[in-house]
Amino acid sequence: MASLTHVCMWSGNGWKRITAEQAAKMHPGGTVSAHSGLFMCELCGQYVTLTDSGVQTRHFRHSAHEKSKNCPERTFESGYSISYSPQEHDLPIRITDIFATSFRFELGLLRAPISSLSKEFCVEIKPKGVTGISYVFAKERLNCESITYVPIGERPFEKYLLNLKNGSSKLLEFWPAEINGIDPEGTLFEKTSGKKLTYDADVEIEKEYYLLKRGYFYRKSSDSVQIKKIVQKQFGGEPWALYVVSASTFSEEAARFFLDFHCRLTDHPVSLQPVWPLFTEGNYIVNHSQESMYVLVEGNIATVKTFPSALVKRLNYDVLYPKLYEVYCSGRQQLISVGRTQALQYTYFWKERLIQDGLEPEISVTDLSGSEINPGETNILPDNKTLVFKSTFDGELVKFNNNRIVDRRKMFADKQIELDGLSYGVSVQVIIGLDIVWRINFKKQQDTIINDEAEILRQIISTSGVSISVPHSLRNILCGMSRYPKICQWIQKCLKEDSINEQAYRRLQDIYRGVRINKQGDKI
Repeated sequence: MASLTHVCMWSGNGWKRITAEQAAKMHPGGTVSAHSGLFMCELCGQYVTLTDSGVQTRHFRHSAHEKSKNCPERTFESGYSISYSPQEHDLPIRITDIFATSFRFELGLLRAPISSLSKEFCVEIKPKGVTGISYVFAKERLNCESITYVPIGERPFEKYLLNLKNGSSKLLEFWPAEINGIDPEGTLFEKTSGKKLTYDADVEIEKEYYLLKRGYFYRKSSDSVQIKKIVQKQFGGEPWALYVVSASTFSEEAARFFLDFHCRLTDHPVSLQPVWPLFTEGNYIVNHSQESMYVLVEGNIATVKTFPSALVKRLNYDVLYPKLYEVYCSGRQQLISVGRTQALQYTYFWKERLIQDGLEPEISVTDLSGSEINPGETNILPDNKTLVFKSTFDGELVKFNNNRIVDRRKMFADKQIELDGLSYGVSVQVIIGLDIVWRINFKKQQDTIINDEAEILRQIISTSGVSISVPHSLRNILCGMSRYPKICQWIQKCLKEDSINEQAYRRLQDIYRGVRINKQGDKI
């Protein structure tokens, strides 16, 4: 019997592919049962058995007691390899509007060639095997230039069917007819974007995810895995719960926790990033005008594939660096996928004339009260040392402390993100593409009068202009400047004469503000 060919074992620093011959050397005697949890089929995420020696050569096989019998190597025999065709790509689903007792779902319809279709064209989305529930979207509801997220209700379903009315079969290269929905045994979502993770997706330590599960989940937090329930909801008499989960350590316990939900814990997640020539990028879309594109691929992947089939050249083989590929774009729309047994990251290359005058990214930065914060250098820290960012484009938020990167976070279009722990010496940059579009530097104001009180006093006294009656606030300034006797002596003289030069007073106010800010900073 041919052995299963997509088997992994936890090696201490991640799931690694292993052959039956290698496993037999590690376990020379007897059967290694699937119940041991030592060997995992990466196609279906279930544990498999290493057979004993005998009439047949030792090999991996699926257990007869598996919950699911739908592994591709059961159906298509060993050596099965996914094609990454459009019909094998799920459309993105995200969870949104999360409150104490509710949440909703949205389905992302990728950019597709619909502009030439008639006004009567529409898309129908409905749960598979369910009657009476249907979501219909007319052509004018869809964005012809980017992804369109459409609502698909609050109730989770395992699969959705997509029907095209007055459309073209060409659209099935972009929108599959059947879409995997919510697995009732447990589905993971990125917490930041709300986007559902694909089957066999990579997850990272100390990154939070939503876990949506039907029924009751008795697993509790541990040293390796943090679990917190945030929503409890009923659908048709069945309880569903939404949790926030994260791995706190890169351990086998944490890895097996996420494997139960068909995801792999890794410290090197898969990514696909175009780098050259010039292009514009949106959700799942890269617009370009060249015959080929260069892309960087990181993480544990098996292959890079295209649809329609096109030439893909790997340009470097140094394992210490990301893989660099040149992809020849054979058509106007070219699907690029990277993955292992399934496509984990994909995008469409659209070949068309680039519009040079693109939309300027709009960046909103406020404090917690909603007051706008201007970029540049400042000596005033925001309330609770926290800023709130929102951008019209995906980007990156980078925090520096004394010119050293201490925090780096992804920003998603129209999703609010908070950055706390701000202090003097910290600077923050918002990066979209390769451009720094917004930055701020928190710099503690120097107390200039500490070093040269006499010089500052000379500047105050030497001012010219009209004199005014002493303002009431001058007495407050006198109290706050008690550390500087020469300046206080001059202030007392002005109070006695009830007269002060207006420009001298303005200069004194600026100095006083600097003293107050520095005193506050000393307490932080």
